[in-house]
Amino acid sequence: MLAPIVNFAQLRTASYGGDARAFIWVLAWDNHAVLDRVPSLFEANKLFPLPNALAYGEHLFSISLFTLPVYAVTRNPVLAYNVVWILAYLLTAAAVHLLAWRYTRDHLAAMTAALAFTFCFFRMHHGHGHLNLIWCFWIPLSFVAIDRWVERPNWFRLGVWTAILVLQALAAWYQAVLIVVADAIFLAWLFTAERRMPPLRQILVHGLVGAVVAFALVWPFARYYFILHSEPPSYAAQASADLAGWFVPPENTWMGQWLVAHNVKGPRWIWGELTVYLGWITVGLGVAGAIVALRSDDALTRRSRFFIVLCAIAAVLALGPSQSEVASGSFGWSPFGILAHVPGLSLFRIPARYTELMNLALALLAATACAALHRRFGAVGRVVTIALTVLLLTEFYVVKFPGGEPQPFPVPPVYKYVSTLPPGAILSLPDYARTDLWFLEADYQYFSTAHWHPAVNGDAREFPPQFIEVADRMKRFPAPDAADTMRATGVKYVVVHGAQRGGEALLAPAGASPDFRLRARFDRDYIFEVVPDVQRSEGSASR
Repeated sequence: MLAPIVNFAQLRTASYGGDARAFIWVLAWDNHAVLDRVPSLFEANKLFPLPNALAYGEHLFSISLFTLPVYAVTRNPVLAYNVVWILAYLLTAAAVHLLAWRYTRDHLAAMTAALAFTFCFFRMHHGHGHLNLIWCFWIPLSFVAIDRWVERPNWFRLGVWTAILVLQALAAWYQAVLIVVADAIFLAWLFTAERRMPPLRQILVHGLVGAVVAFALVWPFARYYFILHSEPPSYAAQASADLAGWFVPPENTWMGQWLVAHNVKGPRWIWGELTVYLGWITVGLGVAGAIVALRSDDALTRRSRFFIVLCAIAAVLALGPSQSEVASGSFGWSPFGILAHVPGLSLFRIPARYTELMNLALALLAATACAALHRRFGAVGRVVTIALTVLLLTEFYVVKFPGGEPQPFPVPPVYKYVSTLPPGAILSLPDYARTDLWFLEADYQYFSTAHWHPAVNGDAREFPPQFIEVADRMKRFPAPDAADTMRATGVKYVVVHGAQRGGEALLAPAGASPDFRLRARFDRDYIFEVVPDVQRSEGSASR
């Protein structure tokens, strides 16, 4: 299933560009900060001289705990990323299997649920570059942990649930919101629909202790993100799910290819937040499972009704803000709008990503349907389940992926040379920030893993005006005001990629400038050093 979006033969060197390469840098930075005792995790080596630069993107810290052993042994950020990327799928399958088994006591049905969620199109779509969205196995595990705590509330089980919540929250902020919403719905269901409520005093004491511990662990990371701004309803509306996205097979599936070949309009490209196909077979099994859960007298089967509620609430949230909220320019009292009023949760700007919870709910309802099929028809039912599971996976299989499989992308020698130079920040040109080629900034972040010098370059969720002003002056290299700004901020080196568009034109004026001197050349990559004021003055006097 993963073959179209991974290069198993080149795990040490192969990577996609854009977000994938940015996340390679994030995880490597986290590991570097731990192993090499960097004073502050958030004072990352991108967007120099901006303070707390890591907060302008995901920190992925709890994911980095899994890359740490690989990075510590190999210092290879690409290998560490690829190992954990594969692990994301394996751990998700195991977690969903465990959850589905608790609701069905049927391993084949649980396997179907595990495969339906692990390889759903949402995860295949985001798999090429959004590790933060496929690292979600803690959510199904949190349902298991909550169920066990409600069954017998004690401090150990509370600790397990709290640890799971924290580990998911520290993986990515989107996942933090998803697990909080999902767990809140599950607790409400257990207390009201299933009437499984521990004594009120115990709920209050455990709830307070768990909340304090979770807050104490998450706040040191979360506090940096209040510098970011939430988006208006119009932005969220453009990133909201719709029926076509859920039910029309995308171009990059077998069925989507058939529809395109027969000139049927509707299939969407795999790259796009609104391509959130649920899968007809998964939906069919999910609907069948919902009917079984609603009609059954079996206590265990009836418990699956929760996933009907979860799917419905997630669907409403995924549809985003109401038209009146978009028209008014402010969030009101739609389900998505209510959450947008909550500090922190307001940073959840892409409603379509709630489809993740829909996929999980449908997978669990599919397991309910399969388990009922096995009880009713025995071996024949199991054969049907296996056949449906194969078809289900076929529906999600990615064909003609536009990016192909990831290819080896080594760090250029010029950046390895930087690691031998005295301390000093670096600017790489051409610069792509805030252009149509913004995703190429992630390459520079990845290259910096070879030297860890502070770098002006880098991608970000948003760029503060004061940073834009300073960075734009430096990017007028080799102009005198660029040199003055570099000296004032501590930028000592400029790498010019002559083979890139716009790079060649910088070389002649840089060579003629008294503010810069060529330090080294590697093929068509050049590194210039900013001439200090004192040396520049001495040079001018001698002439």
